[in-house]
Amino acid sequence: MMAIEKFKVCLLGDTGVGKSSIDHFDHNISPTLEVSFVTKTAPCGNDLHKFLLWDTAGVSPEGC
Repeated sequence: MMAIEKFKVCLLGDTGVGKSSIDHFDHNISPTLEVSFVTKTAPCGNDLHKFLLWDTAGVSPEGC
């Protein structure tokens, strides 16, 4: 039986560095305004790795 390993990944970084471009980089993509969630699954040997990606906005709240 194939095991499924689950991982939670939070992408952090400045605006425009490519956090939302996991599959391919697009210079014309609009900035993320809040948090976006994407699930990706990848085989690894006899197992599957399932990634829950949290894509955050690249803007720091004022005063942080």
